[in-house]
Amino acid sequence: MIAHAVMVIVGTIMVVVAVADLVNTLVTTSSSRSSHVNMWPSRIVARHAFLGLRSIVARIGEHRPARERLLATFGPLLLLILLTMWVTLQVVGFGLIWAGMRGIKGTTSVFGHVYYSGVSFFTIGFGDVVPTDVLPRAGVLVEGLLGVVTTALVIAYLPMLYAAYATRERPLSTLDDGSAGPVTPNSLLFAWSPDANPQLIDAKFADWESWAVDIAASHGASPMLRFFRSYDRQHNWLTALKLLTEAAMRAQLIVGASNGSSFWFLRRADMIYQLMAHGTDLDPWTEAVRPTGEQHERDVRQMYDQLSAHGFELVPFEVALTEVANIRNMYRPTMAYLDHWLLCPDEFWPPQTVIQRVPPA
Repeated sequence: MIAHAVMVIVGTIMVVVAVADLVNTLVTTSSSRSSHVNMWPSRIVARHAFLGLRSIVARIGEHRPARERLLATFGPLLLLILLTMWVTLQVVGFGLIWAGMRGIKGTTSVFGHVYYSGVSFFTIGFGDVVPTDVLPRAGVLVEGLLGVVTTALVIAYLPMLYAAYATRERPLSTLDDGSAGPVTPNSLLFAWSPDANPQLIDAKFADWESWAVDIAASHGASPMLRFFRSYDRQHNWLTALKLLTEAAMRAQLIVGASNGSSFWFLRRADMIYQLMAHGTDLDPWTEAVRPTGEQHERDVRQMYDQLSAHGFELVPFEVALTEVANIRNMYRPTMAYLDHWLLCPDEFWPPQTVIQRVPPA
C-alpha cells in the first residue's frame, strides 16, 4: 500500500514539474530574470547539453566549417531534446499514477501502466488496456488533454521562435562597410558618413536601436534563442552587437552624434548584456578585460586620432577618456564571458560580393 502511495506521489510530482517547466519555457515571459530560473529542468538540460557540445566543438579548429555547423545545429536539436523530456516526464509520471491507483484492466506491471499512459497521452486508444475505476477514467481525460496541449504549445512556439530569429538575423546583411575585409567600428562609421556628417550616423543608429529592442524583448521571452545562431561564422549576431556597441561608443565622441540615437542604442544594448549575463559572476571577466591606465590612454588616443583624421569634430580628449572607460566597463566583461561561453568569432564580415566602390576620379 505504501509503495502504491509513493508511486502516485512521485508520478504527480513528475507531471507537475513537466507541465510547469513546459509552460514556463513556452508561454510565460516573466520568470527569465527570477533568482531560481536556472533550477528549471529545461535550463539544467540546456546548460549541460551545451557543455557537452562545447567540449567537443572546442577541439575543432576555429575556422573549420564543421565547428559552426555543430554550434548552429544545437538550437533546433535542443528544442527536440526538451520536447522529449517533457513528454517522457508526463508519460512516466502518469504511468506511475495509474500503477499506484490500480484501476486499470489489462495490465498489472509498472511497464504496462506506462505503456497505457503513453497510448493515452498520444490519444491513440488501442483499447487493449482500459480504465475501470472512476479516478483513472477521469485522469485519462486529463492526460489526453495535456498531450494535446503539449503538442499545440510546441507547434505554436515554433513560428514565434523562428520569426524572432529572422528578425535578429535579417538586418545583419546590411552591416556593411563596403570593403572586402572584416568590418571594424571605425570603418563602419566612415562608410555611414563618408563626408563626416554626424546626422547620417544618428539616422543609422536609430534603425539599430529598433533591432536591439527586438532582441531584448525576444531573448527575454525566449532565452533558448541565444543557442540559435547562423551557420556562417562571419555573420554572428553577438559579434555584430559588439561591433555596433564599439561604433556607438565612438559616436559618443563625435559632436553632433553624441547623445543622439547612438546613446539610445547603447542603453538598449546594455539591456541585452544584462539579460544575457543574468545570474553570472562577472568579476573574473571584469579583471580579465581591465586595461592599465597607459593601455587605455593609448587605445583611446589611436581611436581619437583616426576619427579626427576622417573629419569628425570631437569632444575634448579628457572627456573621451572617461566616456570610453564608462561604456567599456558596461559591456566588455559580459562580452568576454559570452565570447568564451558561446564560442563567438572575433570578426564580423560584410557580404562577400564582386561589387566594389567606384574609385574617385
